[in-house]
Amino acid sequence: MASPSCKVQLYYGPTAHFALMQQVYRDLMSNQAAQAEEPQGEVEEAGAGLDLFSFRRIFFGTPSEAPDLGKSANMSGLPTTMFLSYGLANTFLQRFLSTLFALIPVRSQDFFQQQLDQLYQPSLGVEPDTAYHALVLLALAMGSLGTEHYAWGDVLFERAKASSATLDEVVNLQTVQTSLFIAHYQMEQGRPNSAFIHLGIGARKAIAAGLHKEVPSQDDETSESIEERRATFWYFYFYETWICFHLGRPSSLSLRDVTVTYPKDSFLLVLLHLAKAISRSADEIYGQRHESLLQMWKIAKSISNDLHGHDCLMKQALGFGLDKPPQQGVLGVRQTVLVTLYYHTILLTYRPFLIFRGRWQRDMKRSAQDPGSNAAKRPTEIPAWLNEACANVLNCASATIHHLCGAACVNELVKELRYHGFFIGSSSFALFYNLMHDESVASSHLPWIHAGIWYLSTVRPGDPIESSISAMQTMLKKLHPSYEWIPPERTRQIHGAENTSSFATRPFSSEGPGPQEVPMDLNPPDEQLPEAGFPVLPDLQTNILPGGMKVPSVGSGEDLLDLTQSDMGWDFDFSTMDLEEIFSFYPGTGPPAI
Repeated sequence: MASPSCKVQLYYGPTAHFALMQQVYRDLMSNQAAQAEEPQGEVEEAGAGLDLFSFRRIFFGTPSEAPDLGKSANMSGLPTTMFLSYGLANTFLQRFLSTLFALIPVRSQDFFQQQLDQLYQPSLGVEPDTAYHALVLLALAMGSLGTEHYAWGDVLFERAKASSATLDEVVNLQTVQTSLFIAHYQMEQGRPNSAFIHLGIGARKAIAAGLHKEVPSQDDETSESIEERRATFWYFYFYETWICFHLGRPSSLSLRDVTVTYPKDSFLLVLLHLAKAISRSADEIYGQRHESLLQMWKIAKSISNDLHGHDCLMKQALGFGLDKPPQQGVLGVRQTVLVTLYYHTILLTYRPFLIFRGRWQRDMKRSAQDPGSNAAKRPTEIPAWLNEACANVLNCASATIHHLCGAACVNELVKELRYHGFFIGSSSFALFYNLMHDESVASSHLPWIHAGIWYLSTVRPGDPIESSISAMQTMLKKLHPSYEWIPPERTRQIHGAENTSSFATRPFSSEGPGPQEVPMDLNPPDEQLPEAGFPVLPDLQTNILPGGMKVPSVGSGEDLLDLTQSDMGWDFDFSTMDLEEIFSFYPGTGPPAI
């Protein structure tokens, strides 16, 4: 039992979703007449923001709903076959192989099918392999989350952990794979900190096992086993890189130490191309001190230029690029992975500029109210390159929502991947932050934010989805009560087959609605949705800027207007461009009731 002195202290860095939420909270709650001073390069406590947006459960991790198998003598000794039918287990496995398997194909599909059959029809005299047993249970747990039997997830997960407890300090390929599977499950369940910890364990084991080095093949080693070893490391490396970027924490793996050959998997090669850009963004945008915003912009532009090859690599892996409408089945799952990760990498790379422009807009409003203030002495014209940087954030946010809304209509497999709630929430908060500082963009921003909430409303209830919906609705109502999303009658009962068929009556176009469908004025939220429930969205090709302003392509010449912190009168380092949070509470008393 934890003692009262045992505190949970969690750090989430500047790229974390919580950091932007805290920035939104501070700006929403600030008194325009007497603004509180912002922390100067400090780590800030995030409790009030978490409470307002009902995100405390995600910050600390949603609690497990499974019984404690270790304390139940009646349960812990029973084999899986005693409490889960083979038919249901096979349903879970097929769902896993159709969805999350795309991000962790470290073993063949035949392997998982054989292990499941072995679990239910064990061979006489053959002792089951503990590591393989754990892997198949974790696969079943992940697969169950996309079905109506999702409550089995935590039960299977806890059983997998219990069965592999003897391997906690064992270092080999299988235990690295187990850590990777655990991390994926925990992310789907809204437990990012747990996922991060298990990835850290797996990273140490991967290095200890030498998976990061290309070793001479042994006489008894097949080409398949060599490729499995490489694939395991590189899929692990990608996920570790992405999740650390997602949480704003340093990665445990560095390419400087890696000599293992790239795998032949074309899908994985696209992910590794993204990982390289993610690492650059984490190191060069968020990990450096910058003298000026223009210097940061040039780095960000270089990173986004590096991603120009993403479309070509995606075509090699899937047969089509970013402009393809959402596809059905497993292909659509793989497509959505590459689309959402691509847009979100660019969004996070440029997000600091959106924060700075918002602060600038806020200061300009103050100067208009108080001409004698220091803010009145600052530049008043926002440079074109800064508008371009912000447009990249907003366009990637809307493109993410656009793709996921379309995918929800044509692909049930995509819709039930719960991690997509993170992409929706992060994109919506970026749009909201811009709206908060310039309400003239309400007619173009609100349809996208409402579409994001609509998407989440079509997904099975429960966290992390419900917390995301609550946070988004709260921020809209705090800004203006009329901004709240109101679901149409047809989408109140959203979890069922008839809902999917009704959405299918509205074909999805990758080019978005025509110009005639762009709302010119802010309509009541329910009028922005057609009868079938699919949101009417603005033209995706239109830059989301005040007054429909187009952003010209900006060069990188030396004649561009530069901005330093002294120019703006800001007394904080540009290296602290976004908020970082640390929060602690007493587990014995638990978080406040919300």
